[in-house]
Amino acid sequence: MKNHPPVHWLKSIIACLCLFPAVCFGQGIQFWKFGSASDSANQGLAKWVDQWNKENPRKPVQIRFFPFDEYMNGTLLTTAFASESGPDIFWASRGTFLQYAKGGVLADLSDLLTGEAKQDFSQPSIDAITVDGKEYAMPFEQEPVALLYNTDLLQKAGVQVPKTWDELLAACEKLKAAHLIPIVIEPQPGAYENFTWYPFLWQTGSDVTNPEMTKATFDSPGTAKALDLWRTLIQKGYAPRTATDITANVVSTPFGSGQAAMEVVGMWAIQQLQSAAPNIKFDFAPLPTPNGANPITIYGGWSQAINAKSKNLALAKEFTAWMWVKGTERPVEWCTKLNSKFSPRKSVLAAAKSFYDQKYLNTFRDVILPTARAEPRYPSALVEIIGDTLQAAMFRNEPGAQAASEGQKKIAAFLNSNH
Repeated sequence: MKNHPPVHWLKSIIACLCLFPAVCFGQGIQFWKFGSASDSANQGLAKWVDQWNKENPRKPVQIRFFPFDEYMNGTLLTTAFASESGPDIFWASRGTFLQYAKGGVLADLSDLLTGEAKQDFSQPSIDAITVDGKEYAMPFEQEPVALLYNTDLLQKAGVQVPKTWDELLAACEKLKAAHLIPIVIEPQPGAYENFTWYPFLWQTGSDVTNPEMTKATFDSPGTAKALDLWRTLIQKGYAPRTATDITANVVSTPFGSGQAAMEVVGMWAIQQLQSAAPNIKFDFAPLPTPNGANPITIYGGWSQAINAKSKNLALAKEFTAWMWVKGTERPVEWCTKLNSKFSPRKSVLAAAKSFYDQKYLNTFRDVILPTARAEPRYPSALVEIIGDTLQAAMFRNEPGAQAASEGQKKIAAFLNSNH
């Protein structure tokens, strides 16, 4: 009589055979994101992926990380989607959202945002990912921008935190004379540079287009002044002309190494500095305005998107819902333990109330966020025009009025060709 293997052995063998094709032939989910695998926040995401894979061995997810500039400003994603080899899941900023939505890249996620689940999200966060009445991404964070400053450096230089543009420039001159780097702004063209400059534009009462995005409104005295402000910061040597990494990664900037006194950056810098530069004493203030009154800033935030042509669409949706909609544990961890950000979900903010009561965070909650406007959703061509205009003022030393006029012509031409 032959010896037969125990039944549980047979079940294990069958399970392995069922999993084998998914693991070996790439049938699992591909999740692409920017940054380094060594970043603490990305380590947290990788931990979630490991958890999912252990709980769902037949639905494997693989997460891959890419340099930010390659991810945002290179051709990594666009080339991958054009060749139909793009990831199943990826992250999109507000500055790139329309590019993907209008290009047919994004899957409709409206079925994940219904009833109580949808009501838990703030309306602006839903509006940001909605096109023609359908939701095309999953919002999970909100990040207002402010003026970060090194308290020790300002004190030693005898400089007060600037409230007006004139005070900002005077402070920069004094800090430069003290052989310090006065301020860090983003020098590299792209959606992030535009993002951090928009508040200065809005503070003048100006904007890129009318609300309907049918008419260019860029050629105004306010736009010229906002361009001239950043032009002056670069041309006077108050701000570095280059950066080794995107300045959103504050620890990679001169501020993170204790050489710069100020930086225009978002609340995510809190966690970065506390984790990687604990010896730097810092604080935040509203961005300086032309006259010191009526502060205006901006908030952005990434959204998780799904490739409309994914061969694993249902699974990608299931994983995305597990990450950001089901319960509050992971969203709270992302916004508090792994980062310093706000959640667009009311239940998550309530669950993390003690976190937002802390120093720095309560400033963002009570002072900065109430003055913040959402990052505009511009088509990629418009983002590029605005970026080119900024670069012309900052590095080609074009007067603000000239740069604004040239930008106006390009924006108007683009809008006319699309209406």
